[in-house]
Amino acid sequence: IVGEKKAREIWYLCEQYTAQEAKEMGLVNKVVPAEQLQQAAEEWAEKILQKSPTALKILKNSFNADTASIQGISQLAMSSLAMFYNTDESGEGMNAFLEKRPVDFKKFRK
Repeated sequence: IVGEKKAREIWYLCEQYTAQEAKEMGLVNKVVPAEQLQQAAEEWAEKILQKSPTALKILKNSFNADTASIQGISQLAMSSLAMFYNTDESGEGMNAFLEKRPVDFKKFRK
C-alpha cells in the first residue's frame, strides 16, 4: 500500500493520521463526512453488486495472491480468466455488450 520508507515511518513513529492524510498516502480510497459514511458505503456496495460474482471472486483471489511469485500470480490470473470465459456470467456480459443493454448478474448471486 505504501512504500517501505513510509511504512517504517508509520510503524516507528506510531502517529495518528487524519482521514485526508490517510487518503494522500493511499491507505483509504475516499474520505466522506461521518454522517455520509453509510450512504457512501451503500453506493459502493450497489456498484459492486452489479458486477459478475465470479469475476469478483477471481479478482479477490488474485489480489490475495500477493505472497506468490510473479509466475504464480500470472498463472492464477490466466487460469481464472480461462475458467470465467466458460461461464454463463461471461455469456451474459458479452450478450449485454452486443445488445447494448446493461448487464444483469442478479440471477448469478448465491
